[in-house]
This record gives sequence, structure tokens and C-alpha cells, in this order.
Amino acid sequence: MSYVNYLEAHAGGTELPSPLVLPDGKRISSAAMWESRRRELRQTFADFMFGEIPPPPQKITLELRRERTDALDGTAIRREIRIHLENDGKRFFFDMLWYIPKNLSAPCPAIVGLNFPGNPATTDDPDVFENDPAKLKEHALERGVQRERWCFKEMIARGFSMATAARDDLFFDGRDGRRESVYSLFHSPEELTEENRSLTAISAWAWGCIRLREILAADPLIDEKRIWVHGHSRLGKTALWASANDEKFAGCVSNDSGCCGAAPSRRNFGETLHVITHAFPWWFQKKLDLYAEKPAELPFDQNALLALTAPRPLLVASATEDLWADPYGEFLSTAAADDVWKLYGLGFNGTPEFPLPETPAFGKALGYYLRTGKHAVTATDWKMVTEFIKANS
Repeated sequence: MSYVNYLEAHAGGTELPSPLVLPDGKRISSAAMWESRRRELRQTFADFMFGEIPPPPQKITLELRRERTDALDGTAIRREIRIHLENDGKRFFFDMLWYIPKNLSAPCPAIVGLNFPGNPATTDDPDVFENDPAKLKEHALERGVQRERWCFKEMIARGFSMATAARDDLFFDGRDGRRESVYSLFHSPEELTEENRSLTAISAWAWGCIRLREILAADPLIDEKRIWVHGHSRLGKTALWASANDEKFAGCVSNDSGCCGAAPSRRNFGETLHVITHAFPWWFQKKLDLYAEKPAELPFDQNALLALTAPRPLLVASATEDLWADPYGEFLSTAAADDVWKLYGLGFNGTPEFPLPETPAFGKALGYYLRTGKHAVTATDWKMVTEFIKANS
């Protein structure tokens, strides 16, 4: 397919296979049956799309490089932690930037997620340590350039702790990313090649999100049962996969995650399976290439990935001008996953309709909204996230 389609009349793929239907045609009819089916589907996604997430390392040591109690105009505690990892004599590290509201009367909820350009680019704080330049390479950006994507000060004011790490710290987002990735803890240099597609960037990044959750959960200032995972774009795919693999996440937010995230593979709209497997092969299992030209033959679609978070809360977000990520398709996946939440007495009340911008469709533990604007994370997004989390806590 050599062109990009943005016409709904040519998109197709609106009928998605139900995750509640077994390969033999029988239908899941109870929450107890879903638990077994969920494990099956998670393995299917590992086999066909994302690969397996690495295990925890044998040893984790936290180095508190700096703590400030006057961050964000005196509203927050800021911790900068280098996370040292050891496994069978091999060593690796990555850096976490962590904000905690001051003067807490009780443990607070938290949101973890990875960033694109390095920790200093996410904040107005001028003295945040740089990430290791050998890891970020050409992807590092100037200080504060993406502060609006994180809205740390606003989220601190709403009572949330926030923690992030750079994606490239864990797996450099490029063809040769495996060589110096977190997989080096578990594999020999000979296995860390471009050809070894079973070791995917998405699973490496999801592994990092899980480690962040574990670190926050061990701190008495954080409510370990209210730690959410959030991700934008390729990191939205990552957040969905992290949530699918770690049921200790309280819930998940997928922002503009698009193809192989919330958008259906069966639809010919915006970025397609053909495009993404050619452009970013290091994100996915090699087996996914077999379906690049025939996505309808995949044994699942992305509504099943969304359903792997059930019955925990899931919020899917889209943007009106982000046609590449297929906003209507992301809505279709969310609506098609609703039957799984309904097994638990949750989900939408009736059949949801594609909402107008800034008019969220929030059910019980399942939500979707469309924001006016481009492919980004904005203050409006964080307002929606806050409202959804507070309604489902």
C-alpha cells in the first residue's frame, strides 16, 4: 500500500474480533473465564507483536543523586534517582525524575511514564541532571522544551506524584538500540543484534515503567494501590503493554497511541501495519511483518490489547488533528473492548457514540475522549486524566 488514506469511506475495519470469543467459537461469559482468556491473549500479543518483557534483575540499588524540598516554586519534593541494576555480573542504570507533593496528610496517588527527550526537557526546574548523553544520543532536547507535556506543577497541585525516565535510557529508539539496552542485563552481546526482533523496544520500555512503579510503591508517601501508568504515542503503546503485564498498576492512560496501540490494525486509515512495521521494526516481533499486508488475518485486534487492563480503569485519548493515529479507530477499539468490562459490572452505560471534542465519554473504569488539537500531551489532557482517575479511585 503506497498511499495514506484519511477518508473514512475507504477505511473499513470497523468490525473487530471480540476478545471474548475463543478460537473454537465459544464465548466467554463470566469474569472467572476471562481471567484465563486474558492470560492467553497476553501471550498472543507477546508472540505476535511485542515480545516478552524481561524479568526483574537480581539486584536493584537506588542512588539518590539529589533531593530538593523547594521544587516547583516550593510545592513539591523533587528526587533524582539513578537506578542501578545487576544481573549475573552485568550492570546497567537509568535515571528517574520524581516529584512528590509537599505536606501530605496521607499517601498520594502517582502516575509513572517515560519521556522522549530526557528528564531535563520535561520540567521548568533549571538544575535537573542531564541524562547520560551516550544513551540519548541525538534524541536529547533542550531543558524545559516539553514541560507542557508533563504539567508537573499542575498535577502536584491536584495531589498526584509524578515520576518519569527517558525511553532511550532503556532502549535507544533506533535499529541498533538493543546493543546498549536493558536487554544487555540478560543477553550476550551476540544476541543483541538488529536481527533479534524478539527483544523489542516496546517491551524494554514497558519493563522500565514497571520498575518505576515498584520503586514508588515502596515509598510510604505513595499509595501503592493507586499508581497509574501513562504514555503518549509510541509510549502509549508501551503503557498499554506495561499495564497488560503488571496487574499492580491501578490503571492505564493511552494518549494518541495509534497503530499497534489503541487504533485497530484492520483499518486502512492513517498509520497502518504496513507502514509501522517497515518504519520501526525494532518495536515489534518479526512475526508481525507477516501480517503487514493482511492485517485482517491477525488472530486479534487492538481492542483485545485494551481489554488486557480490565477490570482496572483504562482511559483512551485522541486528538482531532492527529489523523495519523486514527482517532475514530481508537474510539472503535475502546467501544469494542467494553464487553470485557461489562463482565465485571463496569464499562459504558449502553453503547457509546463517538464524542464531540472536549466532551468525554466516561463509563465506570473505561473512558474515551477526543481533544481539539494535534499529536501532543496538553494541559487539557491532564485535566481529563485527573477527572477520570478521581472518578475511578
